[in-house]
Amino acid sequence: MWRLADPWYLLLLILPFGLLALHLWSRKRGRDSLLFSGGPFLEGLPLSWRAVIAPHLHWLRYPGLILLVIALSRPQSGDFRQEIDTFGVDIMLVLDVSGTMAMKDMMIQGRPVNRLTAARTVMADFIDGRQNDRIGLIAFATHSLTRCPLTVDYDLLMLSLRDTDLNLFPRDQQSTAIGNALATGVARLQESDARSRIIVLLTDGQNNAGNIAPQTAAEIAKSEGIRIYTIGFGSEQRTDVDLAALEDIAGSTGGRSFRAVSKEDLQRVYEFIDELEKSEVKVRNYELWNEWFQWFLWSGCALLFVEILFSQVICRKVP
Repeated sequence: MWRLADPWYLLLLILPFGLLALHLWSRKRGRDSLLFSGGPFLEGLPLSWRAVIAPHLHWLRYPGLILLVIALSRPQSGDFRQEIDTFGVDIMLVLDVSGTMAMKDMMIQGRPVNRLTAARTVMADFIDGRQNDRIGLIAFATHSLTRCPLTVDYDLLMLSLRDTDLNLFPRDQQSTAIGNALATGVARLQESDARSRIIVLLTDGQNNAGNIAPQTAAEIAKSEGIRIYTIGFGSEQRTDVDLAALEDIAGSTGGRSFRAVSKEDLQRVYEFIDELEKSEVKVRNYELWNEWFQWFLWSGCALLFVEILFSQVICRKVP
């Protein structure tokens, strides 16, 4: 990348071009002549090399001056560098896919959809809005399954989310094991070295399966410095969410608990979590420039020196 640090000096280019124009104008106008007796006898005399080059020495002056003007404008070559330090957030999305998530009490663009479809839509928007964070996905019913480990490959994560449906577990294994799902999330985050590690649990039921109590899983998360955000999802009339238990889980880890009765409510919840758990990004910009004026300076001086040397010493005219 090239630039001129002081480009206004280029206005001085009027000087060499003005001198050139003046020289051409004076030649066109003609020179004053001097009568010399016996001039015709001098016509046949051979010319020395000095006499040949003397009339053309002025052509060294104009490029010399141009080079000096360019030197004044300080041409530079350089590079722009950017260093980014990112302190991201590791996020495990824990999604309930038990049988009750098939309940069609959500609306998207005026069309009734089941809870899982609405949840996946909102979670996809949440993923799209994140940068520099590792995100994973766990689906659970009676058992929990890691659909995608922590990754920054959001395309892979989106594919895993899209393929997470109500048929992921057999029909006889579609109870709600919240404690086991949280324990799986904690296990996935234990080896993380991120400054912030969180679990976002979405469920429409209460813990009724598994061999790990939700509060036990929450205590383990707290000991690991992992915050848990819980979301009770589903319409108020058709949902058996244990809000007290979800609040207890979240509160004990420093997280928060939310209630969402519609797709729009859920959207606002994920937006709020997105604002709470922002990645820290530090950007440092550097501009490194190398000066090239000296090459133009010495070249211009050399041309002017040669002109002066030849015109005033070697090819000096005697009046």
